[in-house]
Amino acid sequence: MSDALVSVLTALADDELVLGHRHSEWTGFAPHIEEDVAFSSIAQDEIGHAGAYYSLLAEIQGVDADSLALGRGKSMYRHAILCERSNGDWAYTLARHWLYDHADEIRLESLEDSSHPGLVSLARKIRREERYHLLHADAWITRVAHGPIEGRRKLVDVVAGAFVEASGLFEPFELEDPAVKEGILPVPSPELQQRFETKMIKAFDELGFPTEAPAHAEDRAEFVASSSGDLIAGEGNGERTAPVQAGLGGRRGHHTEEFDGLWDDMTITYRNNPGATW
Repeated sequence: MSDALVSVLTALADDELVLGHRHSEWTGFAPHIEEDVAFSSIAQDEIGHAGAYYSLLAEIQGVDADSLALGRGKSMYRHAILCERSNGDWAYTLARHWLYDHADEIRLESLEDSSHPGLVSLARKIRREERYHLLHADAWITRVAHGPIEGRRKLVDVVAGAFVEASGLFEPFELEDPAVKEGILPVPSPELQQRFETKMIKAFDELGFPTEAPAHAEDRAEFVASSSGDLIAGEGNGERTAPVQAGLGGRRGHHTEEFDGLWDDMTITYRNNPGATW
């Protein structure tokens, strides 16, 4: 068994599990019924993909997949910081959804050339399913970008901030050097990050988005989704602020306070009922 393979699979699984749970929090609260169904389905897919990674990992280690997914302490998770961030408003959720799924597409494409047959097979299967997530994300971003000016302004704001933290998706895995040497990772994370940034900056240009975060957070208005799905001005001060770090540390088990409540909700059933199945 390769420790490097375990490290890679753990991080991949944790990304999907944590983001899937964040997406699931929109169930019953999405801006309209179609998105309630769509985001619930996407959340289910992500958690299912996490389960597939954990199952492969459990097979390699000879342990139970449920214990890997839900039986660890907070510092033992290796997901990127971006995945654990609270949903905030609909604009931030769309921005993260869009950036994550484009990053995951680049990552999965590279893993199809991995030296580990099980990971290759899984990457190909997940990539086919993730195609629909990409279509959904691209459609929403295009819709809001070409919609009312208030919604576009909000989207530009949150995309810029989320783009900074998206670098954490390509933070090198623990034992990355051995993973690259063994062919588990055909392409090093920094190279994948360059591909991602090149792709997204081209998309920003096509949408007319800047890549710089706004200079003054207080200048940003808060927006909520209307019944039509468009972003409109709202009241209150619940908008997300600009990230305080570049989204790094997650691959080493360093997480923000935002993960505390999510971890508690995500693992409470397993912790209270160790024999429960996931």
